[in-house]
Amino acid sequence: MNRETLLSRVAELVQTDLKPLVQDIDRKGLYPEDFLRKLGGIGGFAAVGTAEEGGSGLGLFAQIEVLREVGKACGATAFSAWCQAACAWYLHQTPNAEVKRRYLSDVLNGKVLAGTGMSNTVKHLAGIEKHQLQAQKTDGGYTVSGILPWVSNLGENHIWANTAQIGGGYVMFITGGQSEGVSLIPCPEFCALEGTRTFAIKFENVFVPHEDVIAEPEQFADYIPAIKSGFILLQIGIGAGIIDGCLAEISAADAGSETNPFLDNGYEELEKRFQTALTHTAELADAAWRNEPELLETLRLREAAAWLCLDAAQSAALHTGAAGYLMGSPVQRRVREAMFVAIVTPAIKHLRKEISELEFMGEGEFSI
Repeated sequence: MNRETLLSRVAELVQTDLKPLVQDIDRKGLYPEDFLRKLGGIGGFAAVGTAEEGGSGLGLFAQIEVLREVGKACGATAFSAWCQAACAWYLHQTPNAEVKRRYLSDVLNGKVLAGTGMSNTVKHLAGIEKHQLQAQKTDGGYTVSGILPWVSNLGENHIWANTAQIGGGYVMFITGGQSEGVSLIPCPEFCALEGTRTFAIKFENVFVPHEDVIAEPEQFADYIPAIKSGFILLQIGIGAGIIDGCLAEISAADAGSETNPFLDNGYEELEKRFQTALTHTAELADAAWRNEPELLETLRLREAAAWLCLDAAQSAALHTGAAGYLMGSPVQRRVREAMFVAIVTPAIKHLRKEISELEFMGEGEFSI
């Protein structure tokens, strides 16, 4: 299956199976599990796996485009789909054949739904917060304890990726809702993204066999750079879908309006910035897929994309006016979704910290 066929199938599934659920996802916290499984069934997560791994081999940018198609209808579900795609990306990149054999094909095809418990890790490695999970060596693997907050796309039959600190290093592994010693703890109510099955996870001496390890402590330092750019670039798919939705609302509101042309961030300006971002995303995604990631440019692009998403959502609200202030309007939902893109790890403030540490004298900045 080529990229065009995949995206056509995804767009059709979004219209038939996701779009009718969007209000309940946003307002009632409905988790669209059937849609996510169907998305996996048509190859919606398979782009980040090779044919030998059970995937389509279409690459990282094709996966970003799938997330964009989902996000056109629902940013929350695009985020859940990102969690699945990110876990698949980790397993695709692992140097350990056994954990890949055990899990990757089923994640790529949506037979097993998956989350990514890497927010704490990414922030810890950036010097922002303490690591929440601790591991100890034991016969055949590790035991892990601690509480990991804010992990999404979870359930009793789901799996997810985590890291735990062990001595001066880290181990990254797969665990699941049925693992002995794992408890899922409900989070406080969010203003958006409620339909994403987000929990805190309590680990009480959870046994992790070596067969479930994605990166052993001695592999971790080389492994993290191999996944970080892809992890971040995949998030741009969420924002891109939200921007598409905002541009559609702006276009509809502009028809026959005598006052909208006086507003900043109009359709043409936003569309130009959007196309620039998409072109750069494709370039960086192709580089990451070739295992030649460009982290600094990826961080800059991710920050620029977050600001573009915020600008597009605010513009949609202003162009739509009072009609967009009604709870039944998708515009107010897009504003809340865009705010999430700006604060989800890595948040804008986190991105700026890492960018400042990586920049060197004389290097220019990417902006859109």
